[in-house]
Amino acid sequence: MPVFWIVLIFATCLAEKIQYYVDEQSIVRDKYNWTMALLYNKTIPTAMDGNYIIEKAQTTFESLDRHVLHIKITEFDKKRWEAPLVNPKAPYTYKRANLSTMGLTVMNKSFGFRVVDPATTKTIVELSEAKGGSFKFMDKYLEMGLWFDTRMLFGFGQRVTTSFELCPGFATCTYTIWGRDCHTPIDKGKGISNQTYGHQPFYMLQSQETKEFFGIFILNSNAQDMMITKGKGREMMVTHKIIGGVFDIYVFYPGTAEFMLGKYHELVGIPHLPPFWALGYHQSRFGWDTLEKMNDVLEKFEQHDLPLEALWSDIDYMKDYADFTIDPLRFRYLGDFVKHLHKKKIHWVPIIDAGLKYNPEDKYYKLGEMHNAFIRSAETKKVLIARVWPGAAVFLSWFAPRASEIWHVGLQDLHNEAEFDGIWLDMNEVASFCPGECPPDGDRDYEFNEWEMNENFEDWERLEAIYRENEGKEELGAEGADPHDPREFDSLPYVPGNKSLIAKTISLTAYHPTNDSDGDRLWKEYNTHGLWNLYQSKSTYEFFTLKLKKRPFIVTRSNFPGTGLYSNVWLGDNHSLWEYLRTSIVGIFNYQLFGVPLVGEDLCGFLGNSTEELCLRWMQLGAFYPFTRNHNDLNSDPQEPYAFGERVLVASRNAIRQKYSILRYYYTKLFEVSLYGGTLIRPVFFEFPNGNACYLYMNDYFMIGSSILVIPVLRRNVKELGLRLPCENWYDLRTQRKVLNYSASEMFVKLPASEEYVNVLVRGGSVVPYQDAQAARVRRVETLNVLPMEIIVAPDRIGEASGNLITDNKDELDTIEKKAYRHLEFKFSKTNKNLLVNKNSTWPSPTHRFEAFSRLTILGVKEWENVTSLCAELTRGRKEQVTGMYDQEKEKLTFYKPRSGFDWIDITSITFNSTC
Repeated sequence: MPVFWIVLIFATCLAEKIQYYVDEQSIVRDKYNWTMALLYNKTIPTAMDGNYIIEKAQTTFESLDRHVLHIKITEFDKKRWEAPLVNPKAPYTYKRANLSTMGLTVMNKSFGFRVVDPATTKTIVELSEAKGGSFKFMDKYLEMGLWFDTRMLFGFGQRVTTSFELCPGFATCTYTIWGRDCHTPIDKGKGISNQTYGHQPFYMLQSQETKEFFGIFILNSNAQDMMITKGKGREMMVTHKIIGGVFDIYVFYPGTAEFMLGKYHELVGIPHLPPFWALGYHQSRFGWDTLEKMNDVLEKFEQHDLPLEALWSDIDYMKDYADFTIDPLRFRYLGDFVKHLHKKKIHWVPIIDAGLKYNPEDKYYKLGEMHNAFIRSAETKKVLIARVWPGAAVFLSWFAPRASEIWHVGLQDLHNEAEFDGIWLDMNEVASFCPGECPPDGDRDYEFNEWEMNENFEDWERLEAIYRENEGKEELGAEGADPHDPREFDSLPYVPGNKSLIAKTISLTAYHPTNDSDGDRLWKEYNTHGLWNLYQSKSTYEFFTLKLKKRPFIVTRSNFPGTGLYSNVWLGDNHSLWEYLRTSIVGIFNYQLFGVPLVGEDLCGFLGNSTEELCLRWMQLGAFYPFTRNHNDLNSDPQEPYAFGERVLVASRNAIRQKYSILRYYYTKLFEVSLYGGTLIRPVFFEFPNGNACYLYMNDYFMIGSSILVIPVLRRNVKELGLRLPCENWYDLRTQRKVLNYSASEMFVKLPASEEYVNVLVRGGSVVPYQDAQAARVRRVETLNVLPMEIIVAPDRIGEASGNLITDNKDELDTIEKKAYRHLEFKFSKTNKNLLVNKNSTWPSPTHRFEAFSRLTILGVKEWENVTSLCAELTRGRKEQVTGMYDQEKEKLTFYKPRSGFDWIDITSITFNSTC
């Protein structure tokens, strides 16, 4: 047969829909698993440029939990690359269900499946020809088109988008996952490679009918596209196009957003618990190139009465930008300076880049070569040379047995010189300034051959040329073939993002030394690219826990499912533009889905010059990020909070202390996420899924946990904010006045766009711990450990409220595992005129008492003007009478600390207007 016709048949196969059927003789079913073989039903060429069609596939449907279905499709008789789950703990609440009760139907004649929610019989996801789905399985191209009865889809990162909903409206969009060094372009889904650093193939959907949330996780570390096609109704087709690995799919059944995300986080890893100080204010800059400049910043923070929790060092502190080094001239006394910071209760966090300086005489290079621990080149069969900040650079292979040990040697060397408190991991996609690999000396101009491939594979001439070039060659991986062919991935049949996959990163054929017998064939950068950052975070985490014996604080740029187990994330090199101020909220929402609750953006922007008004509003918004850090570029103007003068200085100081006033609430919510998964920061519709579309999918404000609503100013020249709020009582946290009463319809409110404070509202039905950091002029979060505690009760429309407070020693290791914490639950009833305090732990009293009673405030109690006292029942049978004061204007009742004093931990119940 002429070559042209072979290619034509191959391309036609790609254009068709589902060409696989179930071999019914192979079906095996038990209570929790259904397995079967899929057969390809066409006579086709068995190889083309190594991209053979897989004619027989092994398929497994598995019940992991009655809310979690696992679907896996791999090659029947050959081991393929499979991305790992790093979670060391099996999901502990998962309870397997009989698969026959989970609403699963498998189509045999033309392979497909349908998953329905047994509770509602509504379709969750469907793969079928009838719905326009597709299924293709080749060595270097996998495709699956999934149908959904909803258009609301969120997640699938990392990218910068203006809307939390992906592909809003009736549109077709394509989004890519393939991490690389970039300057955070805004991704409008146009099929151009505008992804950023992370590899997060999880997305959440919301049913437009039931309003419940469900999720899809594609466990795959290869480059991939997701094409979304939205119809005129509720229907949506999501087509995954992946260039390697297997189909490893997890379906999370409908429920509330928090419940469903908790199930996902259990699978990939419940987020670790950072130290308390990580929630404070951090200051950084690329360009503090002497110790004197860092000290000047420290003195100015003290001079201007600004809270400061940590100073960060970018690569300026290094000698020739080499990891684990300190410049002996410019930073000669860095170790002493860090000790000086520690005396002031300020922490130091240095950057560590991914690439180690290439120097055959260097200690770390020698160790890596000795233990075969570096990524290697298929071209030279030697250590792969890339180029980053120190010039020629090499990368550890985390899959090599001794790689982590070498990393720990470097970290220990640095810690011996200057005792860092956290680590900042950058450039870890991994990034390279030259594509693929480069010579160890000198620079050159690098050009990318970025061809665009038609997504329907209609480039017949190119396919024919590929076939002619490879005609007669051995199939890759066959006996006698070179397992490290440097040309293996030069001509891919599909390139996600329509951009060279080696742009700003390393060669796809680079390989990782491992102990795996299939390592030469499988452990290549083509497959493992998305994982490098995860294992780096894991190794760094283990350095803190095993070597330093302290709770880790790590911030990474690149990330993968499971990152939250070990590290936190900042969103990368953003821009000093109003649009990026707004998109930052979307980025933080996304990482709550991905299981990384402590996340933030560079305040005031990293690239470019901020304006006074932009920086003021960004400091106000950023103060309420989980991770709050001001950082900018070497070539940008200074933007520390005092750099713009009094307006920004006052706004910054006040906003940071507003956050500090509820930092114990933040920490409680963060602690809960580290116990159960879920979100710290969430959009309003997570809490009010049935609300009005006017506020449901807005990105302009956000909730902290379920009780606090933050409403920042996100546009220039705004004097007043007008917005709709969900149906509930809402109270201003700062003034303690009721902003809105509950009504039967959505409520419109106008709020001032003040430069002096941020609008922070408390939801009716909440009990919130509060410490007035403004009045106490708090500069360090450690002060909050001894500052007395106010409990604010904000009743809902029926006069009830509840909340909790979790306290621990804040920085100790293994707090959760040792159960070394206290959990207080508050339950208020206006009808019963009482507040019950339930203690859910037996942790003994620490050195410091963290719950000293300051006052108790009940908001919105118009009818309680005659309530003048309370009786607090304490532990060991004691009772305490406390006098109250009613504020008629604010309709609130306040009980102040009694002369004798006691802690909230001592209280079992409080009865109002009662005599002890």
